[in-house]
Amino acid sequence: METAVKIGFSFVGILIMLLLPPYLDGMARRVRARLQHRRGPPLMQTWYDLQKLFALPSVRPTKSMMFTWAPYLALASALSVALLLPYGNVIPVNFGFNLVVFFYVILMVSVFLILAGLSVQNAFSHLGSAREMQIVLTVEPLIAILYGVLAYNAGSLSIAKIFANLHPTASLVMTYALLAYALYVESGFLPFDIAEAEQEVIGGPLTEYSGRLLGVFYYAIYLKRFALLWFFVSLLTLPWVGPITTTIKAAEVFALQFFLTIAFYPIIAALEATNARLRIDHVVKMNTRAFYAGLIILAIAFAGW
Repeated sequence: METAVKIGFSFVGILIMLLLPPYLDGMARRVRARLQHRRGPPLMQTWYDLQKLFALPSVRPTKSMMFTWAPYLALASALSVALLLPYGNVIPVNFGFNLVVFFYVILMVSVFLILAGLSVQNAFSHLGSAREMQIVLTVEPLIAILYGVLAYNAGSLSIAKIFANLHPTASLVMTYALLAYALYVESGFLPFDIAEAEQEVIGGPLTEYSGRLLGVFYYAIYLKRFALLWFFVSLLTLPWVGPITTTIKAAEVFALQFFLTIAFYPIIAALEATNARLRIDHVVKMNTRAFYAGLIILAIAFAGW
């Protein structure tokens, strides 16, 4: 594929990752409203909310630099990880072992959220950070194991080579199913939005945030959710379409990724609308059991199944 075509795919991919996440959240809000027999906001409502927040000054209740920098560092992490993903078959930032980088960089969004909550003297913020920490400590080992299964199956830690070299096995099918659960938890959708539960801890780590800084944090969270969903959608498409040798086929795969990403969001919204928020101890138990299941899947993969 010519360099100009790769640059074009990268440019379109960057536009999508910057513009689409708030639209997806707006779509989810609209679907939840319809399921609850409400009209719901327009699809642009999340963008309107972000624009309003970006235009407002932020109240800083502490002199801690972490409080000010955490939203921007979280946004930088989310942007960086989105650049590691394939758009069509083109990855804007591609290098060896980038699956490890993907794992750690997207984890930093949660880390900065935790640090932001701990940087202020607020019980709700500290409680939200503690909850986020518990979720991270129980779901990230599971995700690491599942990524390990993908890498072992494909024989590489490169995201591009994993998508190109995955071959169907029993362990891979189970990995896909458990990975869907793990990425859903990592995204913080209901019933797993325990750290920011507005009715209980008034936003958790984001309790003290307002104005521009709050808008940046929200945007980082939307980008993180988009990156995790695009990664999963790419796993559903790229390994099974065969070698992509023409620009037309690459464009078709890109379009399929795009439409599947949009198609999955109403399903996510339906799950959110029909489930009540779980307690943190329930989530920890669920993630622990899923972790043991991940270990079994890893053993099955090593056995060659």
